[in-house]
Amino acid sequence: MRILLVQPTTYYPGKKALRSRTRWLLGLTLPYLAGLTPKHITVELADDRLGPIPYERRYDLVGITATCATAERGFEIAGEFRRRRVPVVMGGFHVTLHPEEALEHCDAVVVGEAEPVWEQVLEDARRKCLQPRYQASEFHDLAGLPRPRLELIDFRRYRVKIVPTQTSRGCPYQCNFCEVPIVYGHTYRRRPIGEVLAEIKTLVKLTGLKKIYFVDDNLTGHRDYAKELFRGLIPLNIRWSCLWTINTSRDDELLDLAKRAGCYHVNIGIENVCAESIHAIAKVQNPVQEYSQLLKKLNERGLFYSLNFMFGLDGDTTALFDETLEFLERIKAPMAFFNSVTPRRGTPLWNQLYQEGRVHNPEAEKYLGMVCNFLPKNMTPEQCEDGVWRCFQKFYSYASICRRLLLPPNGYFFQGLPSNLYFHYVVNRKIDPVDFY
Repeated sequence: MRILLVQPTTYYPGKKALRSRTRWLLGLTLPYLAGLTPKHITVELADDRLGPIPYERRYDLVGITATCATAERGFEIAGEFRRRRVPVVMGGFHVTLHPEEALEHCDAVVVGEAEPVWEQVLEDARRKCLQPRYQASEFHDLAGLPRPRLELIDFRRYRVKIVPTQTSRGCPYQCNFCEVPIVYGHTYRRRPIGEVLAEIKTLVKLTGLKKIYFVDDNLTGHRDYAKELFRGLIPLNIRWSCLWTINTSRDDELLDLAKRAGCYHVNIGIENVCAESIHAIAKVQNPVQEYSQLLKKLNERGLFYSLNFMFGLDGDTTALFDETLEFLERIKAPMAFFNSVTPRRGTPLWNQLYQEGRVHNPEAEKYLGMVCNFLPKNMTPEQCEDGVWRCFQKFYSYASICRRLLLPPNGYFFQGLPSNLYFHYVVNRKIDPVDFY
């Protein structure tokens, strides 16, 4: 039996597919699904972003993973394989949120996590009797997970040679714009730490790489678990990157352990510097009045960080764009990303905006965060989109880069300057830096 696992690319508005020779980072989904597949089945991987889909080859099953931003292209790929009489199963966040929509374009869907149902999907495909819907009755406890098959990956196609892994799924918080709690049933589950450490050792040996990034939505959602994990990482002598929440900085012991364990980059969803807007999205873990103090703790330890912002929330006015830029220059933030709020169907924020009649472009949820698909209270969608681009262009201007990293040179200079200069290049061509990941 031979199967193909596909990661579709993103469409820009106007049906322009995003293509490139390389990506910044390797995603975990395809190699992990390959690891979940029994060894007697031949598995091939295809990244639509990096090269053509091998439609001409014969497969017994094609599996396509889809986010909201890649679903439309995923449906096209599914349609082409089905025209060639190859069965297609789809899964991923978008499919889990909207299985009925996906079933219009494929033979079967996996709703939620694949571990409990994937072997049944493959067996049914072998017997040519796929069911329309596969969904586990309960969430996996994350014990005994297979390792991702990174031997199937050509790391030459990735600019940052770094190995993905996971320690947890879900998030203990319930922000109303986020689909993560919906997809994972408002759970926050953690893998046995011994299994995580053993997997990292294996992947480092397999790839020869000593850089890891944790794909967890919130690595420090359980502080005691995170501390035990970091203590276990110290002897491995690796460097790693992750996502965590800004209130993590309230725990000095945790920050010290992260530094000792090899942490070299943290991405933080700071979202907004307006307290009213943070309250509106129920992001209780973000104390706006403490931002400067909490980020200073990262600076003091030499922990490089990037910040994510979203605009168009109910407390936001057009003045917020300049206020955000002033805040970032004041704290000398080494890296930041800016977006319009992009509420996804199925989230509390989408439901609220839809009931209020403020969603003016439902299809825009399938694009990346440069398109404002609803009517903000205090600005137009166009003002929101223009403000996002202005933040990118001003933050990554030569003047801002100098003020944040060079005057005087700070601990973020060597790690931050190359990416800042590259993002200066792309944002002035109206390319979202996130696209390169």
